[in-house]
Amino acid sequence: MAELIDLINASLPQYQCGRCDTPGCKPYAQSIVDGAPHNRCVPGGLDTLNKLERITKRAALPLDHDYGPTLPNQIARVVEEECIGCKKCIDACPVDAIVGAANLMHVVITDICTGCELCIEPCPVDCIDLLEIDEQESLIARESSQKYVELKNLLGTKRSKVPRLTQKIELNLLMGAKINSKIERRDIDQKSALQQLQKHILESQKIEKLLRADQLDELIKKL
Repeated sequence: MAELIDLINASLPQYQCGRCDTPGCKPYAQSIVDGAPHNRCVPGGLDTLNKLERITKRAALPLDHDYGPTLPNQIARVVEEECIGCKKCIDACPVDAIVGAANLMHVVITDICTGCELCIEPCPVDCIDLLEIDEQESLIARESSQKYVELKNLLGTKRSKVPRLTQKIELNLLMGAKINSKIERRDIDQKSALQQLQKHILESQKIEKLLRADQLDELIKKL
């Protein structure tokens, strides 16, 4: 399943435009595997459609033009002297290819701009131009944007673990505080206290699947 998703994703044009009703090319690949029509990538044109039909072995369908226009090889450019710094284009860009602060000039990072045109409509002063580039330049930019999106998603997944790790650290600190309190009251000797704390930390690592049960038992024996 994962290999098929990757194969379909590699056949998509990597505009990351979301016109197919999914938030990017890889989610659309997942959607196709789950049964969605394979003819919604209109920006990719007939070339992409034919690739998807070969990969999925589905019957031929015409492009569904309800899902957007075909796109030429192009990149966006902000006309600096006309930009008012409203950030609307920054919010619209699916690959974070536009940078700038509020009320200051914005700039397009051409190395990852896919030319998806999503920044054009939100601009209230019409200060974004589309510049034609050759096919190779467009392919390089779209491949770079794909790597950026994948890295961004990966980092997002890792960030989601932070609350869980923070909670574990807080529990360990709480356990340590309780043991220190017992030492001060002489309810427990220091060696036993350290053993308890180490055992608690090891057991929490077992729960987090950082240690196997046999590894945990072996380490506890050494305390």
